[in-house]
Amino acid sequence: MAAILAKKLGMTQLFLDDGRVERVTVLEAGPCPVTGIRTHERDGYEAVQLAFGATREKHLNKPLLGHLRKADAGPHRHLAEFRD
Repeated sequence: MAAILAKKLGMTQLFLDDGRVERVTVLEAGPCPVTGIRTHERDGYEAVQLAFGATREKHLNKPLLGHLRKADAGPHRHLAEFRD
């Protein structure tokens, strides 16, 4: 399974060797700690939960902070689950 969480920083262009211009998107793909693993036996499906976008603790609610602390991950703004 290949998955990534990223933030779009902007657009730019690259000049190729033959003179053509290619448009590219610039992404910031930071550290994405694993905050949960879903198994078929326990949850009924296979998935991995990732966190992205570090933030301060005061910007998150207490249930989310508890979930992140249990997973030994710092405070992150976004959580996403990717099924296998």
